[in-house]
Amino acid sequence: MGTIADYTGGFILESIRKALHYFDSTEGPLTQDEKGKRLHKNINEFEPLILSLNQAGEYIRKAKSIAIGERVCRVLHPESVYTESVFLNELAMEMVASGHARIASIEEAEECLQKSAGHPLIISKVSGEYLEICPSYPPDCVYWRAEKRGLHCLERNKQAQ
Repeated sequence: MGTIADYTGGFILESIRKALHYFDSTEGPLTQDEKGKRLHKNINEFEPLILSLNQAGEYIRKAKSIAIGERVCRVLHPESVYTESVFLNELAMEMVASGHARIASIEEAEECLQKSAGHPLIISKVSGEYLEICPSYPPDCVYWRAEKRGLHCLERNKQAQ
């Protein structure tokens, strides 16, 4: 499972880079491939959920701390559309402390996600809690790329928890 330290220390970025490289260097569905199965297990540990804007707002309003920063994976795709993620609670504070995000209010976080309309919102578990809301960019997103290769990981239509 991804941890806060993985986010602030760059390990998560390296893991995403390796997964994307694997997707680019192979063809066809990965459901029967051993490496694909391991990758699927690792991705599923983040328990990614597709959220509506209203559901994302529920998570934001319940958070103790909120921060906004560039999508973690965008470093791998600097030419991709710029969107910012919303980080919650402990992840928010650590991303600010490491210089990867800035503190934000509820209103700023909701506005940030509204500005990214058209980008599916995905919330991911970090250190066992839903702490990152990302306006994903499907052509480059590890979750969407996994889905495309048969590694179903994105849950839909769940209510905010």
